[in-house]
Amino acid sequence: MLALRIHGFDGLHQWALENAPDPSPADGEVQVRILANAISYVDLLFARGGYQVKPALPVVPGTEFSGVITALGKGVDSVKVGQRVTGMTVGGAWAELTCVPATTIEALPEHVDARAASALAVTYATALYALKKRGALRAGETVLVLGAAGGVGLASIQVAKAMGATVIAGVAGAGKMRLAKEEGADHAVDIGQPEWRSAVKAVAPGGIDVVVDPIGDVYTETALRTLRWGGRHLVIGFAGGEIPAIRSNLPLLKGASLVGVDIRQFRELEPERARANLAETVAMFASGGLRPRIAKVYASQDWSKAIEQAQDPATVGRVVLDWDTNG
Repeated sequence: MLALRIHGFDGLHQWALENAPDPSPADGEVQVRILANAISYVDLLFARGGYQVKPALPVVPGTEFSGVITALGKGVDSVKVGQRVTGMTVGGAWAELTCVPATTIEALPEHVDARAASALAVTYATALYALKKRGALRAGETVLVLGAAGGVGLASIQVAKAMGATVIAGVAGAGKMRLAKEEGADHAVDIGQPEWRSAVKAVAPGGIDVVVDPIGDVYTETALRTLRWGGRHLVIGFAGGEIPAIRSNLPLLKGASLVGVDIRQFRELEPERARANLAETVAMFASGGLRPRIAKVYASQDWSKAIEQAQDPATVGRVVLDWDTNG
């Protein structure tokens, strides 16, 4: 098979699309022929050696995928060869073939687009897990989404609206404010401005019920201060740069909860609940409630162009690697 492998963490010159041994499914696993990968922030972090799980080299990155089941390991009877699926893995997805536990995939309806579906198993599943399970979001509540033009941010706008919430998108710049509202946000504030907390208060004078925070850095403390009594601040990541240090009196004064959201550990430690979460995500997508935004699709042979665009802060939406063009 062809696989995009990394031989060092110093730059793209150490990456190569090359032949690698075909993987065989172990007990409880399935072999999947990859159709598409939506490239994520986590993928890029993993590929640079900066993720919380640092891989041994050489390594095939990639977490999210859509594909077709081509072989079953011993004991697998929940799926069948030929089914289209979406799923996730911590590395190994940027290749023509991968093997994953059968509990980490979900069948795709025939009518859905496989490229868009490749964005579901981490990004959209994270948004649903965060808002429904970790944040206990209720219809009628108000959600502030930080980094709302990013992958998890856009997904969180759509999931929160599907759950009946009022959504305030926190983004930088007028263009991304317009985009966030096009994607369903009720309001948008420019968090690049120093007084953005006042802008949030102007549209939500009673305070925020749930903060979705995939960016961290200086934005976390300000967002935490926007919470109303009993609010929930969902910590998803630190794409903004620094990991913030939060004074413990702030949750105390707000009666608030600071809640961690880690889709990888959720999948590993609660596999049945994680699979149910993914199944619900796929159902919402299939019914039209979730609409992954695709920035551009690249054939796998053009991987370097795909990585460059995915790394560009100006890119909005997901850059997708298409393996189905290899014949």
